[in-house]
Parts: sequence; structure tokens; C-alpha cells
Amino acid sequence: MFNSILLVVCIVPLALYVLKMRKYKFKTKEMVVVAMFSAMSYILSLIPFVRYPQGGGINMFSMLPLLLVSVLYSREAGLTAGLITGTISLLMGGYIMHPAQVILDYTIPDMALGLSDMFGKDDKKRIIFGSLVAILLNTTSHFLSGVFFFGQFAPEGNVTVA
Repeated sequence: MFNSILLVVCIVPLALYVLKMRKYKFKTKEMVVVAMFSAMSYILSLIPFVRYPQGGGINMFSMLPLLLVSVLYSREAGLTAGLITGTISLLMGGYIMHPAQVILDYTIPDMALGLSDMFGKDDKKRIIFGSLVAILLNTTSHFLSGVFFFGQFAPEGNVTVA
């Protein structure tokens, strides 16, 4: 029951994205830049900074292209680049336990990085603050996925939700 509720909650941001994108028209240059930045983000995610024994790790620079495309072009371009990057990551070796886990681990975190212009593009402080909030949303989504779906693999004595 909990997983079904979580799935519905996870689908809401994707539905809002689809509704927003129905009215948006990409220019050719913007489409090419979104594709290039998505590819750069995926390639940078293959260069590990720290790799964990159970899988996963820290990739230092893979967020940068997704943060930049939003600031340089538009929020829609950033969200689309994040969706493409998450889909590529899933197709190139993702681990699926539940449909909500796919959304929490692959689509929402990368799309959240496309929100780096949420406080505006006109001031350096606004861009930095928006980028920090976007990174916090990315990390929160990965954290929730770990708590809800990968807690069963935690050592004895740790508290799990599911």
C-alpha cells in the first residue's frame, strides 16, 4: 500500500512536466545543446570520485552540465536534459526494484538539477542559491530512494521504513 501511494506521489512532478512541455517549443539550437549537455552529464557520471562497495558512489562533475543548461537557456531545457540523462543512466545499467524507485532514483534527481534557475538568472547569488537548492533536491530524492527501497540491504540494527 505504501509503495502505491509513493508511486502516485512520484508521478505528480512528471505529470506537471508533461503539462508544462505541451506549450513549450524547442528551437533547433536549444535541442542540440540539451542533447550535448545530457551526453556530457552522462559521460561525466562514468568518472567516479568515490565508489561504494554496495554500488553507487559520488560523481563530482556530472551535475554541472544539467545546472548550466537551465541557466544558459531555460528551465524547460534543464528539465528535459535531466530527463534525458536519467533515462540514459537507467538504460545503461540501472537497477530497478519498483516503479517508484525508478522515478526517485533516475528521473526526479536529474530533473531537479534543471531547476537551478528557479530564483532567476540575473544575479550570480541567485544562480548559486538556485543551484544549491537544486543539488539539495537531487540529494534528497536519492536519499529517499535509499531509505524506502534499499534499506533492506542495510546491516542489522539499522532502522528501515519499508
